[in-house]
Amino acid sequence: MNNKLNNKVKEFLANTDAKDEKEMNEKLQEFFQKYNAGEIKYENTILDDAYELLEKAENAKSKTQAIKYAKEAYDMCPDCFDAVLFLSQLENNPLKRWKLLDEGLKFEKDKLEKEGYFKNNIGRFYGILETRPYIKGLYAKANYLILDGKIKQARDVCKEILKLNESDNTGARYLLMAIYAYLEEENDLLELYKKYSEENLEMLFPLFVLYYKQGNDTKAKEFLDRINKANPNFIKFFKGTMKENKYVPEGYYSRGDSSEVKMYFRQYDFLVDTMPTIDYYILENSKKKK
Repeated sequence: MNNKLNNKVKEFLANTDAKDEKEMNEKLQEFFQKYNAGEIKYENTILDDAYELLEKAENAKSKTQAIKYAKEAYDMCPDCFDAVLFLSQLENNPLKRWKLLDEGLKFEKDKLEKEGYFKNNIGRFYGILETRPYIKGLYAKANYLILDGKIKQARDVCKEILKLNESDNTGARYLLMAIYAYLEEENDLLELYKKYSEENLEMLFPLFVLYYKQGNDTKAKEFLDRINKANPNFIKFFKGTMKENKYVPEGYYSRGDSSEVKMYFRQYDFLVDTMPTIDYYILENSKKKK
């Protein structure tokens, strides 16, 4: 739901007398019936106008034009934090990018605290339109910290994301798993895995790495087997026999697919690069048992 539509819904519901969840759902159905019929009247807020400019930025034909529209959106309404996130993605200078994002996050946090979101909504930030950009901003910050080699700072940001948004729509748990493996923080890694127990490459590979680094071959081989069961393309990648799935668009991936393997070694290279000879170990211990 975009900002404008969200405001329309809030305005409509504010003028209803729904007494419980059932009546609220009935009112929501009534809203969308009227909305689709063009019967809902609404005047744009300045934030709506800013988001319309940001949409122009996202669809701009050139980077220069995109930056122009995004800056106009933020200058028009500093509450449009998504404009800061968009601009930070386009900034090539890491120092300028960091300053832009860090200052934007501080402003956004102060605003959300004043509006009471930190008091009443801890654990579900991504599910609320007003707090969702802040979570996206924290996730961007964690990734930029990784690029700068500031692993422990990135760890702390990921932990904050999971505190504010337990359902973890951004996938911060996967980045945190890799960070814990990098730092060899076993207890924290196991606790996180227990909370978000999933049999996929992003959860299992850090466990394999941890035990490989500890020299615990029994555990390392156990998780290597589980990785290969979850995604047979993993071992094919190291054998040089993996066939790329051309039907998965660039920048996306599918679980158990070759695209997942490509994604992992691209996105988590900071962890993989700490084991320069890992391919020998993986190939030797992935041989079929007789």
